[in-house]
Amino acid sequence: MHALTKETTDTLLEAMDTYKSIAQELIDKLISETSQAEKEEIINGAYYYLLSNEEVLNGEELLSGEWHFDVHGEHCMFENAETGQTLEVSLGSKEDVGNMDPYFFITI
Repeated sequence: MHALTKETTDTLLEAMDTYKSIAQELIDKLISETSQAEKEEIINGAYYYLLSNEEVLNGEELLSGEWHFDVHGEHCMFENAETGQTLEVSLGSKEDVGNMDPYFFITI
């Protein structure tokens, strides 16, 4: 096994921070821009099994910023309609949003 350089470690930590920031921004969009039934509990951080694929409040199919979303089980996949960027986000709680599932790094 090879040791990671400080530069590689710093790059990975920065990428993880960026991921968490974007993930929280997208979850906030999902909460504020859709008609979630348990909105107060969700706002307080209870995401798992309370967030769902509800209608977007503005009547459009996308969240602001051109984001599709698909809540499925413990995760929500966001995909940007313009850029094709995807982000899979853990829905355990506010603290879990930054969790990165190693499965998402597997390439086939």
